[in-house]
Amino acid sequence: MNNTVSEEATELGQAVGEAIDAAGGVDLAREFERDPAARGDVVEGLLGPLGIWEIAPREDQVQLEAAAEACRAAGGRLLMYPIAERLARPDGKDAILLVPTTGRRVAVHADLDLNWAAATLRGDAARLTRRGPLIGEKLAKFVAEIDTEIDEDLPQENVELVITLQSWWLLGVLERALADTVLYTNERQQFGRRIITFQGTQFRLSDVVVAVQGLSELAKYTLWSIAHHGRSTALVDAVALRVSALQAADTVLRAGHQLHGAMGFADETNISQYSRHSQGYRRLPEGETRSELILAELISRNGWTSLFPIAAGAARRDAVRV
Repeated sequence: MNNTVSEEATELGQAVGEAIDAAGGVDLAREFERDPAARGDVVEGLLGPLGIWEIAPREDQVQLEAAAEACRAAGGRLLMYPIAERLARPDGKDAILLVPTTGRRVAVHADLDLNWAAATLRGDAARLTRRGPLIGEKLAKFVAEIDTEIDEDLPQENVELVITLQSWWLLGVLERALADTVLYTNERQQFGRRIITFQGTQFRLSDVVVAVQGLSELAKYTLWSIAHHGRSTALVDAVALRVSALQAADTVLRAGHQLHGAMGFADETNISQYSRHSQGYRRLPEGETRSELILAELISRNGWTSLFPIAAGAARRDAVRV
């Protein structure tokens, strides 16, 4: 496995980031919160000229890496638009939506008028039977009511891809949250000293750096895994990446709020925006606990040929003993 991405992918990620920054960066999330219906046209105007929707991630490694870097750049600017879902689209559809298996039937960005395919985190194909308006809750500004039913066939590669690309979007969010937290602790002073010089602050930042760097390496490994379509455990790797992204998000954003103090909960600060608007992807289609349970089910069924291989039969026996 090569843990570096291609130069073409890196350049596309930079172009995506520059286009979003020129339009306002994180402030776009604030604008879309005030006018969610505008985000389709705005994002099309930003990313369409870059040819981003012409990327075919399933065709070769370079295009897969380009899609991942585009999602990473979009996440770093908190672009509240289904870029991962559109890049992972199956043939004949505009985008693919991950839908919950239990609980409230809602999904991120389902309000947008796209020709959606749908699937669960387990890899089961689904069909959208209803898309409602945005529910408008404080932590779910871009989440809409849906109804689904298990129905049509869908290539599993598309499910693996959307799970992975969403995790790259979250990686971008967490990298920017870390950068903003380091900047704030360098500027904020208490008792005549910058708070980044305090030992407690340095310990917290160390945890955050390790979480982000570890997630970055795992994200690159997962790209390699899903690029090899013959791997029976590619879906397992994708869900494992999601679980790791959720765990890293808890570490990074919790520390970000604490180190920003009370300001971290004010919408004027970007850390509040990262935390609040990432809630949809962190809780849907399944939260951390449900994602871990689904990961265990997938390992039991398929095994896991990761750095520490787990045979499917052994996983089932362990599950029975537990």
